Amino acid sequence: MKKYLVTALSVISIASWADPAPVADLSRAGGGAIQTPKYASTADRIAALERIVEARANAQVAMQQQVSALLDEVSELRGITEMHSYKLEEILQQQRNIYQEIDRRLGTAAASGSTTATPTTPSIPTIPAEQAPIGNPAALVNAGSEPQTAETAASAEVSSSPSESEAYESAVNLVLKDRAYDAAIPAFENFVRTYPDSSYAPNSYYWLGQLFFTKNELLKAKAQFERVVAQFPQSAKAADSLSKLGQLAEKEGDVAAAKQFYQLLVSKYPQAKPAKAAKAKLETL
Repeated sequence: MKKYLVTALSVISIASWADPAPVADLSRAGGGAIQTPKYASTADRIAALERIVEARANAQVAMQQQVSALLDEVSELRGITEMHSYKLEEILQQQRNIYQEIDRRLGTAAASGSTTATPTTPSIPTIPAEQAPIGNPAALVNAGSEPQTAETAASAEVSSSPSESEAYESAVNLVLKDRAYDAAIPAFENFVRTYPDSSYAPNSYYWLGQLFFTKNELLKAKAQFERVVAQFPQSAKAADSLSKLGQLAEKEGDVAAAKQFYQLLVSKYPQAKPAKAAKAKLETL
């Protein structure tokens, strides 16, 4: 009997839970009460709850699918963006290289054009290759520290003839356009022999140093860079040549010589771009 009583009370409790009392929504106009839906039985309410749960589960699955698709698209777009950034950086680097070469050529042309009205004066003889201070930083410091006389300045700024410009341009194109490095070496050597007093001479010797350095002919490269510093201390390539000489000394394991070249670069050309790198090198050597 007691068992039946407990069962009856349980059924009543479930029924009251399944069929709650009506709830009035007093916020509606007129104060009318809205009745919550009633179900004929507990099974109907359970079925309704199952439908609600199933609908929510389906909505969550659909949302997860959408989120997954969006994540895939974001990942794909990120990859495309990174690829475009890499290509853009390559293009910018190529443009920077082109602009640097254009600035170099325009600077050389401006230097020659600004002195077209200057009368030509006798120039001092160039230093023969066997007299160039190869591998001796102290001798190079003395050679580069000599004050430039009026004759030296005038000889370094002789106006270039059309044939001279064409010869220099042809040699440069062998490097930049044709990538014919072996053919560029005799072209520059012939140029400095034919036009030893040209305003392009320091650039030509610097090009020769670069070309010999690329071929790993370090002694010849060193001679060309030292020639630029010794004969053309006022040239824009003098600072670059000192930097190259320091790099060559480092490559040969001569730390003391490398320090002397870098110190000379910082002291003589503090505003030049290679001076900043030279200062950093001095701190690490």
